[in-house]
Parts: sequence; structure tokens; C-alpha cells
Amino acid sequence: MHIKLTDGTPAKYTLGQLRRDNPDTAFPQIISDSLLEGYDVYPYVIQDVDIDPASQNKVEGQFVLVSDQWTLPMVAENKPQAEVEQYVRAVRHELLALSDWTQANDSPLEDQAKILWATYRTALRDISEQSGFPTDIIWPDSP
Repeated sequence: MHIKLTDGTPAKYTLGQLRRDNPDTAFPQIISDSLLEGYDVYPYVIQDVDIDPASQNKVEGQFVLVSDQWTLPMVAENKPQAEVEQYVRAVRHELLALSDWTQANDSPLEDQAKILWATYRTALRDISEQSGFPTDIIWPDSP
């Protein structure tokens, strides 16, 4: 992963692009960093970030030079409200599907256990009615 500086501004750049941009130059198979510097091409590293996958996406920040190393920081960006709601509803749907067997007529559960599972499933369906929906919800515990 490399960048090329153009008028001091870094942009992603591949070694393939370097070869295409310089067709009359015979580059070695492995190009050293010192040779790349002559073409204003530098390696960079990605600085990762922890996110909450339910409500955030990772996006690229702006290149920065940190201790003589070009770095591309990843930044946490909040998902749009509709996307977060869709994610929560998908999780809820999956949890309901995983517990469908508990309510079937031929379920091996005792009546009391079926009632506990039915209560759990009702709480799942009511997730979207919680005041903090969709970002600050309390998931019910399965029986």
C-alpha cells in the first residue's frame, strides 16, 4: 500500500501505476522504499479503530505523517438511523427464528417453559417500542 505525493498532497497509488506512469524505466521486481522516494511514492499503514458494528461504519480518514510514517487512520462514522433500525430488526428477526421451535405444538417443552419463551419472544417483538430504540436498547435474556 502506497501513496504518491502530488504538490504535497498524498493519494493512494499502486506500484502498477508507478510502472505504467514510467514506461521507459526498468524497475526491479521488488522496489526499495529509497527508490520509491525518488518518485514521491511512500508506503503507508492503516491505523484501525474499534467500532460498534450495530451503529457505526469504518471509513477512511485523511492521510497523516506520524513519526516519518504515512498513516491512513480509520474513523468511526455513525450509520444513518434507518440503517441502524434495519440492523436491530434483523438481529431481532434472527433471534425470533431461532426460538420458533419453542412455540410449536410438538415442542418438547413443558407449559411453564413455553410461557417463559413466549414472554421472551414478546419482549423481542417490543424492542422497537423501547425509548432508546434503535441505539440504546436492552435485549431480553433468553430463558
